[in-house]
Amino acid sequence: MAYNTNPFLERMSERTTSDMEFVRLFSPKILEKLDEDAFDGAVHMFRSAPGAGKTTLLRAFTPSALRAFWNSRNRPELSESFQKLLNRGLLTEDDSPQLLGVFLSCASGFADLPSSEGLQQEGLFRALLDCRIVLRTLRSLGALLGLSAPEQLAEISLDYATVPRLQGIPERRNALELATWAEEHEQRVYAQLDSFIEPTSATLPSHLRFEGVLWLQSIQFLYEGRVVAGQRLLMVDDMHKLRRRQRALLIDDLTVMRPSIPVWLAERTVALGTELLSQGVREGRDLREYNLDRMWSDPKGANQFVSYAQNILDRRMKNQDAVPAGSFTQCLRDKLVSSEVRSQVADGIQRFRNEVERHQSNLRYAQWLARADQYTVDQNLESLLELYVTRILLVRDASKRQLSLDLTLTEEELEDRDSSQLRGAAELFMHEELGIPYYFGFERLCVMATNNVEELLALAAALYVGLQTKQVLRKSEPILSPLEQDKLLREAAGRKREFIPKSHTEGTRAQRLLDSIGAFCYEQTFAPNAPYAPGVTGVRLSRSELTKLTAPSNPLGPNGIILQRVLAECAAENLLVQRESQATGSRDSGTVFYLNRSLCAHYGLPLQMGGWRDVSVGELMKWMERRLTPIRKSQEAI
Repeated sequence: MAYNTNPFLERMSERTTSDMEFVRLFSPKILEKLDEDAFDGAVHMFRSAPGAGKTTLLRAFTPSALRAFWNSRNRPELSESFQKLLNRGLLTEDDSPQLLGVFLSCASGFADLPSSEGLQQEGLFRALLDCRIVLRTLRSLGALLGLSAPEQLAEISLDYATVPRLQGIPERRNALELATWAEEHEQRVYAQLDSFIEPTSATLPSHLRFEGVLWLQSIQFLYEGRVVAGQRLLMVDDMHKLRRRQRALLIDDLTVMRPSIPVWLAERTVALGTELLSQGVREGRDLREYNLDRMWSDPKGANQFVSYAQNILDRRMKNQDAVPAGSFTQCLRDKLVSSEVRSQVADGIQRFRNEVERHQSNLRYAQWLARADQYTVDQNLESLLELYVTRILLVRDASKRQLSLDLTLTEEELEDRDSSQLRGAAELFMHEELGIPYYFGFERLCVMATNNVEELLALAAALYVGLQTKQVLRKSEPILSPLEQDKLLREAAGRKREFIPKSHTEGTRAQRLLDSIGAFCYEQTFAPNAPYAPGVTGVRLSRSELTKLTAPSNPLGPNGIILQRVLAECAAENLLVQRESQATGSRDSGTVFYLNRSLCAHYGLPLQMGGWRDVSVGELMKWMERRLTPIRKSQEAI
């Protein structure tokens, strides 16, 4: 069923979306990136920035979602999803789902517990989590078996033969009795929290260990004379909502427990706080970590993300009727034609003539300029690109001329010095100086998303508005030209930047710091000789600089602490992308902070991730408090 709202503004992980709607929009490509051992008995930690798809992934394994996949197994548009779940052994052709996925969110309740340290508070936290695991398990079991009323839980018998001796969770004959106990136990916890009188140890619900996991991994459920739900998965979402001590307690206890069923813990990287900036903070942990942001970061992953993104957007295109149905990529023209930018091309050629005029009498560049003259005749984009490449090479050679013999440069030498990086820089210069579109095409849209599904959808939503507008105006074809895409995507990037102060704890400082990094990268990128082609999109702190920032003695004072917090938050929220750089013969190792790719579009930078420059902690502290503005607003004359 199609409808007219913008389908790219919906977030399918929201519980308000029906299970049928959820499975229709779910892209099975994410299952290809899920490691084989993710369903082994262990503690598995999923971390990422917001919007990377953690909750969506977890919801796909809840009984109601698995049942929706299974019920739709014969529908062509869902056959790929069903086949991938089948290959994982999570569904079968002949029988309804057997995996009991227990989904539990930490978004509410747990942070209400007393914040003071102590065995009582830890016991209260364990007690609350235990009774919620029991409750969610029994509700999920009802959904797995297709029970229509809670009273039917009485038909499920509980077998404790393999359950270890538990102190907090009682033995009850059937699921309904145990669910009643869990509800009453949870109410007792909250009654103690709301009480004015200090609770006594005798009345305080308190558990010594996380017995809910031990119970879940060993209890047997009997329904209609047979054992059911033998395969189990516990999924705990929104771990970042817990207090720091609660998180540490849960992770440490579960890791020591070594559960025999897979336990998935999902949290945003912001939960790591300033630990995110430290090297090796995650080493030595006896748990398996999956970083959804980095999952797509290698060259193979980047190609897979394009396929994943296409699958996501195409599914949503089918969910609307405002524009003619089809693939989302078909709505984006990925080739710019010269006739669309005729005036800009003419302007660019005239600029080239003006700028190389002082070299006309120089025999050293005679062949290069003669070659360029031929390109000025054909006023098209290809010729203009050749002229910009020539101009950059002229600047480079002129700056080194005192070190070389004054011999005539041949056309072969120009071609030898040419490269794809140099052409990338020339293309970017054309965009900056002449306004020729640069941010267009499906692959660049995917790069701008910075491996984040929510960001991809936000950008696609902006393009979809453009498509709707064309439809309303009855344009001849519902396809966005490169000029239209470039405009819409840069506007969306600008809105992302404007929203930073409202959505982050240190938002104003974060925005100033990011603006300054953008201005610094702009200066480096648009130097006339394009020294770091295609451009610079990140700054690096060497190991020694990072040590200053993270030292426990706090040698940088309060501003150092604030910078540490701002950098960590930017990295956690995907505004900065961290990459480690290895030590070389003359250079220390360090950490590169690349700008988010959408922000690169806002600052007029390339989308490639490669060029960076070293900075000091002192410079970043200044930039954070006082925004750096670029001196070079446009390309300087040669």
